[in-house]
Amino acid sequence: MRSLGRWKAAVVVTAPSAVAHLWRLGHRPLAHDEAIDAFFSWQARDLGVMRYDPVYHGPLRFYLEGLVLDHGGTSAAHARLVAAVAGIVATALIASSTDLLGRVGAPVAALVFTVSPTVLTVTRTGREDSLVGLVSLGLLLLVARMLTAPRPRHVVGAGVLLALSFTIKETTFLFGLNAAVFIGAGAALAALRPDGRCRAVVRRLASLGQAPWMWSLSAFALVFMVVFTSGFRYVEGVESGLFDGVRYWWGQHDVGRGGQPWFFYLAVYAAYEWLLLGLAAVGVVASVRRRSLVGAWLGVMALGHVALYSWAGEKFAWLALHPLLPAVLLAGIGAQAVADRVRGRAARLAVAGAGAVLATLTAVVAVRPAITHGADPRELLVTVQTSADLPPIAERLARAQRAGEVDTIVVDQTGGGSWPWAWYLHELDGVSYAPLDPQDIPREVDAVIVWAVENPPEPPEGYTVERFRLREWWVPAYGDAGADDLLRWFFTREPWSPTASSDQYLILRDPD
Repeated sequence: MRSLGRWKAAVVVTAPSAVAHLWRLGHRPLAHDEAIDAFFSWQARDLGVMRYDPVYHGPLRFYLEGLVLDHGGTSAAHARLVAAVAGIVATALIASSTDLLGRVGAPVAALVFTVSPTVLTVTRTGREDSLVGLVSLGLLLLVARMLTAPRPRHVVGAGVLLALSFTIKETTFLFGLNAAVFIGAGAALAALRPDGRCRAVVRRLASLGQAPWMWSLSAFALVFMVVFTSGFRYVEGVESGLFDGVRYWWGQHDVGRGGQPWFFYLAVYAAYEWLLLGLAAVGVVASVRRRSLVGAWLGVMALGHVALYSWAGEKFAWLALHPLLPAVLLAGIGAQAVADRVRGRAARLAVAGAGAVLATLTAVVAVRPAITHGADPRELLVTVQTSADLPPIAERLARAQRAGEVDTIVVDQTGGGSWPWAWYLHELDGVSYAPLDPQDIPREVDAVIVWAVENPPEPPEGYTVERFRLREWWVPAYGDAGADDLLRWFFTREPWSPTASSDQYLILRDPD
């Protein structure tokens, strides 16, 4: 009966998560990276060989997204469906973890996960972060169970999940580095304190014998090789998967992609994540008081992730998800600690009511960047975003080609201007991409998309020209912001420094 109640609670919390993740999933235009992901996934729809390229991350999600695009459709919603489903499954996984987080803590943590503005925005984005986040959650929970009541299946499962994580994104190296710090500290304490809790964990793990560890290693190797070699059809993929990611991203460290300061993630959390971090702080305090190894594990992973991601050169809003994953589980521990201390029906109703109000306010904040205004660059959670101007133009070109009014289209590659067009126009015929001079427009094509310069190009006779925004962004000048600027942005989203855009011209032949 207790198990049945646990699953009922998980279903109750997961249902609104499904709504939040699927409602208007295709409303926001596909961003630059989302379009690239969709394009490569389309190439992988027939399960062909996908050679690992660390620029575009691990190959596993290309195969998964490719199946969705091939069988479901090629809309923006379908391009994001794997990410959204991963977010829903993660909610259910958290809600069902009552053995670790408590009867109250597990569903509360799942609810906090669902309404978190950062989490909801990233898990509704057609990138790999949502999928690798689900795998990371699984690893966090499996290690927590290994610290309390290890079973052989936990060890084998950890090997499988670690391999899957590598095949999705290189953030696995940061996860592994952080975990190694915890394991190293635990091993040192086990050696120094023979009667301590760490030594007891070592004894319990040793009692499992060698077999689970050998199976775990074998499972890791099998999953890793199958994915990176595309089913053993590309043997060089093993070496590539082991070394190329580290080499490439270490070389990118000093590039500083994203152009954000070291405290960028702290700014994001301060702007959006007060409920999650408030409960996580309570969870840290409760864990310290109880000397909980599970709490220590989650605390090291949360704080270590914040430090590592703040140190890493690349800083983008979607990476803000990863330090929040262990923090969500700490929030569950915090919620359970509060529930355990509250006595009396009236007090419990008051605490529950206050929590419901805070969760509702957080959800209201989350809806804007995640669902309704995901193309608005004034949100810190919106990075470089495709403008809302683009999808209507893509639809006009598709209608014109169906009507026989447009046969050929040329897109200017200047400034990365071929993306996201390469995805939006991938089902049209007669589309080509080339560097173009705005003052020397090809006259033999029906539609030209060219990089915008200060003065509009002179269209050939019989053509019209219109300017539109391709991408928009905001890089806040934090040093120029006063307290009044921050408060104004918080309540109105009025930026204290200018937003920017990169524009293009559409030059279109007039219909006969």
